[in-house]
Amino acid sequence: MSDPHATVSVALAYRQAPGILRKIALFAFIGALGGLLFGLDQGFINGSLPLIKAQMGLSTDQAAFFSGVLAWAAAVGALIAGWVARVLGRKQTILFAAMAFAACTLVGATAHSYEVLLASRVLLGVAVGTAAFVVPLYLSEISPTHLRGGIIALYQLMITIGIFLVFVSNATISGASGDHPDSWRLMLGVISVPAIVMLLLGLTLPRSPRWLMLKGKQSAARAVLTKIRASDQEIDGEVAEIEANLRDDRGQGFALFRHGFFWKVLLLGIALQALQQFSGINSVIYYSTEIFDDAGVSNAAVATIIVGLVNMLTTLLAVFFVDRWGRKPILYLGLVLMTIMLAGVGAAFQYEQAGGTLSQTGEVLLVAAVLVYVFAFAISLGPVVWIICAEIFPLAGREIGISITTIANWVFAASVVQGSEIVLHTLGGSVMFYFFSFCCFLGIGLVFFFTPETGQVSLEDMEQRLRAGERLKRLGS
Repeated sequence: MSDPHATVSVALAYRQAPGILRKIALFAFIGALGGLLFGLDQGFINGSLPLIKAQMGLSTDQAAFFSGVLAWAAAVGALIAGWVARVLGRKQTILFAAMAFAACTLVGATAHSYEVLLASRVLLGVAVGTAAFVVPLYLSEISPTHLRGGIIALYQLMITIGIFLVFVSNATISGASGDHPDSWRLMLGVISVPAIVMLLLGLTLPRSPRWLMLKGKQSAARAVLTKIRASDQEIDGEVAEIEANLRDDRGQGFALFRHGFFWKVLLLGIALQALQQFSGINSVIYYSTEIFDDAGVSNAAVATIIVGLVNMLTTLLAVFFVDRWGRKPILYLGLVLMTIMLAGVGAAFQYEQAGGTLSQTGEVLLVAAVLVYVFAFAISLGPVVWIICAEIFPLAGREIGISITTIANWVFAASVVQGSEIVLHTLGGSVMFYFFSFCCFLGIGLVFFFTPETGQVSLEDMEQRLRAGERLKRLGS
């Protein structure tokens, strides 16, 4: 159990060292730009797919595959990211992802065949999957314990900012060009600009102290920690904890699969990633314009932009409160709201599919239900799942564990995104949203019975409890 008095004294030390806090904030912001690029590429489909489909002559199945292929490729990126991050380091892997983002978006924007466009999307997906693995890992390893949740949540915040910005960008470009057949190229091309900015800023990032210790470079790790920790006592304590874990973990890695304690946290991480995706968020992000159109909402584009805005602003709240409220209370709040709102959206679609027409009040209620759902996701499952998955694994298996759970996230995401396009146009929105509502209901049980409260507990403390055989629910505070 963590010492609350020690936590308070550490927090006070940081308040008295504003220069250290500024450095941590700067490094966290630069690292989290990987989430911005992810959000831009994820949200790009919304508003551009009909234009691509028309210009390239794609069938519904081809369009569905194109929408989902980024997620399938991201699973491959997550598969290799663990090895790359261990060999090259977290910082170098982030730089590699930024280069790939810039190159692939430019190639895709100038493509004149479906094959080239699809290939660029596949390679972009590999970069997205790599970033989705290494950014939360890097942020968790440079963060002080009492700030870790909020800093990791910056990644999810940047994703939502990217989604919002690309929604606005796509709508602006579409309106200014009068839906010109080539306007999707500009929609995609502008994404390369922040990728280049991230690449340049990423050169200033420090290496992860935990990775440096893993490579036997203790003096270099101490040098980094002096930039991002408020006291020598904290630095000495962190170095000692990492050394102790490295001694316990030496020569393990994949050997951890022989231990039941590793399987416990691995299966929990996979289950949480499944819950995040089967809550239906990517269906809303990718297809919100089509969803609102199908439900008869008169101004679907504006409603979509509002969805992106709510998603972004709510995640900003999560960044500030996830360490104060704790992970589990936020998850409970989000899952209850999502269960109710998704059921309401499903009912609206069932009424429309039965031949009814939503009144103006009905349209407002439908959009409101979607917005409350997005609010609930953005404050809970969106950031908190990534935070927990970056926290629960032992050091020797952290790359493996985060890599596998990230792969799982992308496989589930691809299945949901690709399946939603088909279900929406065959079985209808009611079946889809009722299913997502049921998944959120089951998620409440997953959080209650198996998920630990990881706030205000050091990564090293959680690892010691895990190895001592503590139940999952008791790993945290």
